[in-house]
Amino acid sequence: MEDKKPKASSVIALGGKGSSLSAASVFAVANGLAQVRIDSSILDKLKSSSSSNRKSPPVKFHIPIPKILTFEESRAFLLALLNKLLLSGSASTVLPVLISNVLNAGSKNLDLGEVEVSAEEVGILDKSCACLYGICGILDYESSALSTIADVVAAMSCEASKADVGALNLMDSGDGLSVKDEVGVASDLKVLLNGSKLVGKVEVDAVSEIPKIHGSLREVVRMVLLRTRVELNSGGKSGEIRWG
Repeated sequence: MEDKKPKASSVIALGGKGSSLSAASVFAVANGLAQVRIDSSILDKLKSSSSSNRKSPPVKFHIPIPKILTFEESRAFLLALLNKLLLSGSASTVLPVLISNVLNAGSKNLDLGEVEVSAEEVGILDKSCACLYGICGILDYESSALSTIADVVAAMSCEASKADVGALNLMDSGDGLSVKDEVGVASDLKVLLNGSKLVGKVEVDAVSEIPKIHGSLREVVRMVLLRTRVELNSGGKSGEIRWG
């Protein structure tokens, strides 16, 4: 049976002036919620650059998709690789267009087959770390949603246990001695519980730990977001610095 093409509700533009690849875009394309469009300006730039800078004859190259990846992770990998090729400035247009077509086709078969690439492109493919960055894009988006859900569940737990939520009365001292993420969590929980008749006066030790635990989660999510955004939008160079 022929694979059904996913119904994409949006288009992610890559390679245009001021454009960047976000974790939300990676998630959308990975799950078939958006299609990919390569800006014509970057294709013209690559055509000009590859024709003038190609130093070696093309070779047959097969881009392996790690078998340990899920279908969504494989799509995220291809999207991250596509953006790396566009940002490299030295790739031809053949491989980016092929990857874009495969992603937009919506097929379960993501094998690109053998493609003619230059030695410069082989260097980009070998050192792009696109698999890692694609997965991090998905995790980043999902962890952001998880942080919000965790706060809602915590608020419901406070109501279920009829807990005293006085421990949530945290204030930002403004002197740098308070943890802003913890204050932010406490503030959001107070909004969620505002007017609730289910919270009570039961002393629950776990309630006082919610801002600290959830604040730490927010901090980690924000750090992953910033690093992922940088790595997704850095050009694939043969001497690229990897994580760590």
